[in-house]
Order: sequence, then C-alpha cells, then structure tokens
Amino acid sequence: MIRFRLLGPVQVRGAESGFAPVPGVRRRALLAMLLLNAGRTTPVEVLEEQLWPFGRPASGANALQAHVTRLRRDLRARGGEAPHIVHADLGYLLEVPAGELDLSTFNGFRQAAGEASGQRPLEAANLLRRALALWRGPALADVREHSPRLRLAAARMEEHRLLALEDLVELDLRLERHDRIIGDLTSLAAAHPLRERLHCQLITALGRAGRRAEAADVFRRMRRRVLDELGVEPSAALNDALRGALSGRPRP
Repeated sequence: MIRFRLLGPVQVRGAESGFAPVPGVRRRALLAMLLLNAGRTTPVEVLEEQLWPFGRPASGANALQAHVTRLRRDLRARGGEAPHIVHADLGYLLEVPAGELDLSTFNGFRQAAGEASGQRPLEAANLLRRALALWRGPALADVREHSPRLRLAAARMEEHRLLALEDLVELDLRLERHDRIIGDLTSLAAAHPLRERLHCQLITALGRAGRRAEAADVFRRMRRRVLDELGVEPSAALNDALRGALSGRPRP
C-alpha cells in the first residue's frame, strides 16, 4: 500500500521503498491538490489554475492530462497497490484509504484528543503528541509557493498545528507539568509574538513555577507589543493570567 505525506515536503512511500518525492514540482503540486481533496473531485479548471498560476498553457486540458498520466506512472512505479486517479465529473479524484495520508492521521488524533480531554487528559496529551510527531517541517514545504491555493492550504494546516500545540500545553498545565514545558513554551511564544493564548499559558506556567517576576515581564512585553502593533489593549485573558500568576491561583 502506498502512503503519502503532506506535513512537510510532499512525499510518497511505496511497498518496498522509503519516502521520497515524485519528480517535478508540478507533479508534486498536482499530487498535493488531489490529496488535499482526497475522496472528492477537484475540477479541471482549479487544477490548471494552480499548476500554471501565471497562465495556462496553450494545450490546456491536454497538458493537465499529461501530468496526470505521468503521476499515475510514478505511483505505479512505487510498487504495491497504487490508488487510482479517477477522471470524473469534469475533474480528477484520488481515493486514499484511511491511515495512508499523514494529514488525515493528524486530524484523527486531534479529534480523538478533543473527545478525551475532558475526563482523560493524560490520554488526550499522548494523542496530541502522536499527532504533532507526524510533522517534518512546514506543511507542503516544497510546493506551497507554487500557487495561491497551496499557500492558503499550507497556512491553514500550520494554524491547526499551532492549535494542537496550544491544546497540548493546556493539558500539560492541567497535569501539573509546568516545569517541564517552560523552555519549549518560551521558544514557542517568541516564535509567535502576537499569539495571546501562548503568552497566557507561559505566564501561567511561570507563575506556577514561582517565577512571578518573569511572568510579569512576559505580560509587560506582550502588552507593549499589542499596543504598538495592533493599537489595542490585550484581552482580558492576558490580564487574568497575570493576576493568577501573581496571586498563586491557577488560571481557569
């Protein structure tokens, strides 16, 4: 069975080979578009627009059909049971079995973690760690700049990754793991300087670790940044996080 990866460079693994890209950026972009819509038909005009964002070739549909033919050949060359790229309803469709696409597996772990988080926070945290371990770098790393639609899809996937990280931090705080996560959380907050939830979590973790002066400093720097760059006061959640850190109360 062939497996696919989108959470990093676009890669394919065959029955007897490791993960590797298919040749050619357009073919990889075509595969990415089909995988992002796995199980659904992607219209021909959408595929052409994304493969040739600066103007479709004079051959039009023939050029797209040629790339589909080459992609089919590439997948068959991987060995094992290759999924079919079906031409239907004025477009193309790729059926991918459950568990063969890392994006679907990531979303499945996130959903299961959400269902477990209320009563089973340790299980939920472990599920999120399994989800995040699937990432190998920026989403669609080698095709994301090929077209606006792929850039948008990559940004959406990165947002879901960040939400999963924030949810994991929240669970670790519930599990009293604040000392373990402060280092990584500090780096994460620095990488996303306007992300209030991360800064609330960092303030809370520092407060619980007895590092109240550092918590207050994170608050001051975040408040100044929000005022300077957005022209507004930070949310009530940030103020609540600081009050909880300074009083020793856990943030709700």
